Amino acid sequence: MPITPQELESFTQFAARRLSDGDTVPSLEECLQQWRADCERRELHEDVQASLEDYAAGRVKPLDQAFDDVRRQLGLPT
Repeated sequence: MPITPQELESFTQFAARRLSDGDTVPSLEECLQQWRADCERRELHEDVQASLEDYAAGRVKPLDQAFDDVRRQLGLPT
């Protein structure tokens, strides 16, 4: 997947911050792995927060009801 200008800028800022903080970065590859892990952690946090907000706002349904809806859509017995 091609990199976007925003991703390149984000990584560049991450690497520059690490270096300016005096962190030792053994390799560019390790720095990239750390940046990706940070991004994934941030995305997961945002997803969990959105789910909690959906729950608080009543925009969820019980899992058994969701499965019944899918079965009906697929023409399977419920």
